[in-house]
Amino acid sequence: MDKTANGMTRRGLLASAGMAAIGTMVAGMSLRAAAWAQGSDDLVAAAQKEGKVVLYTGSAEPLVIALGEAFRKEYGIQLEYQRLNSSKIASRYTAEAEAGQTIADVLVAGDQILIDAFQQKGWIADLDPAQVPGLAEWPAEFRTAHSTVISINPHTMATNTSLVQELPKKWEDMLRPEFAGQIVTVDLRSVGLVAFGAYDLLLRERGEDFLRELGKQKLQLGSSGPASVQQVAAGAAKIFYPCSVSQAQSMIQQGAPIAAVLPEGESYTGVVSPAAVSAKAPNPNAARLFVGFMMSEAGQKILNTETVSPVNTPGTAPLQPGFVMPDLASAEANQKKIIELLGLGA
Repeated sequence: MDKTANGMTRRGLLASAGMAAIGTMVAGMSLRAAAWAQGSDDLVAAAQKEGKVVLYTGSAEPLVIALGEAFRKEYGIQLEYQRLNSSKIASRYTAEAEAGQTIADVLVAGDQILIDAFQQKGWIADLDPAQVPGLAEWPAEFRTAHSTVISINPHTMATNTSLVQELPKKWEDMLRPEFAGQIVTVDLRSVGLVAFGAYDLLLRERGEDFLRELGKQKLQLGSSGPASVQQVAAGAAKIFYPCSVSQAQSMIQQGAPIAAVLPEGESYTGVVSPAAVSAKAPNPNAARLFVGFMMSEAGQKILNTETVSPVNTPGTAPLQPGFVMPDLASAEANQKKIIELLGLGA
């Protein structure tokens, strides 16, 4: 059912992991946001005339509500949204686009390949930096001609601090004898492509032998990310890899003895959340204004209370050195190999 924001994934069809975070209300308007409004009067006026923007996302509902309320206070424009899991969003968006009945103005997904595939079909519009507030200043590595990354959810080693006295400091530490039979991962035979990004990076940087040795650690298999980190919190395992920062934070906030360990001086990746505008958006001006708002200081603080801002917005967790954008094309090519190397082929 359609909802308003102030009320109240890529297999099967490109299931992806959406970002998960809990937003906080941000009052007022930053000087940066004010400058945008003053320099884009025509866009603001046109967006206000449209009166609403429709978002398809897998983001946590409190985050979406907070973001929509802040956007409404800023511009008087209503956010309506559909919050579904990623595969259902992909299916719904595809069905509507193929029927020529575009409903979503803006799409936020955890899979750049999904966005790229939609763009190749002509369903996603190019983003002109002159027409999207803040886009021209956004780092080039975090945008394409048709999308912009608004949130990063790093993959970490979620470690039970009650069971592990010496926390792992590097990826190779997962091979320590004490972790044999004590590492849980999601069952790669039944999850979407996004989960392979972290393993693909290990494969490309450390080689096949590293994954073979990791597989010899007799990995436990969790049904999902949340279920896996809960296993570690309950003491049924010592490490969950790859665990997103937001999944670890969900347990930490409940008082669980969990640390989200990210090695220093080593490459790491995570889930990135690109935002895109539909080529046939019913409310194109409100869509572009909303994407700009998500990149503003106010929007970034709401989006990244647990996750990471690509531009290190004050008040958000910093993006640690070593981040590598997930190469999902490589992950897709290496998907079967990763499963086999980890001993999960049976």
